[in-house]
Amino acid sequence: MIRLNIIVEGETEEIFVNNTLVDYLGQFQISTSACRITTNKAKGKKGGLENYAKVENDINRWLKQQSKQDVRFTTMFDLYALPNEFPSFEQANKLSDPYRKVELLETAFASSINDNRFIPYIQLHEFESLIFTNLEEIYKSFPEYDEYKNEINQLSTECNSYPSPEWINQGVTTAPSKRLAKIIPRYDKLKTTLAPQVIQKIGLVKIREKCLHFDQWITRLERL
Repeated sequence: MIRLNIIVEGETEEIFVNNTLVDYLGQFQISTSACRITTNKAKGKKGGLENYAKVENDINRWLKQQSKQDVRFTTMFDLYALPNEFPSFEQANKLSDPYRKVELLETAFASSINDNRFIPYIQLHEFESLIFTNLEEIYKSFPEYDEYKNEINQLSTECNSYPSPEWINQGVTTAPSKRLAKIIPRYDKLKTTLAPQVIQKIGLVKIREKCLHFDQWITRLERL
């Protein structure tokens, strides 16, 4: 059995891994766990990406601690607010096609870590992008958000103009999480639990149909 460590930047992604990916990948004889990047080692705090040096340090430390060939590592980092010290960040930032952008970043990331057990994945453009696969699920599955139904439907209509939820951009006011926070004022405080729950309700099948890069990542993990 392959042991897979998914390195995440926050609690939201960690819950998603534990609630959704652990059981799903278990069907492929893959034992999955989540590891959060350390942000303040002195205080034991974890979550978020402050700079690339800390990311690289944590990943290399985990690779050394778990050196067996049946162990794999992957990441789930948002493209939005990715630290600009990331390998090839400046070159990638010049590209308009988001898929070419993350391809360049992931290739450079893999070269930097330089371990064949490491599979980089950068989420276009945020974890919340996956919710945009079916925004209506927010109020369908969670009636307490029914008061935002009209705003959610309007946002869904606006975002249908994008080829995929993965194309919804990384502007400071137009990133997926910012769009959600604008119509659901409490979203920032609730996203840690709400986002993984909504995504679980939508289901991996529907998400993979609309999110090409995410689908490619899951496919690669299935084949470990």
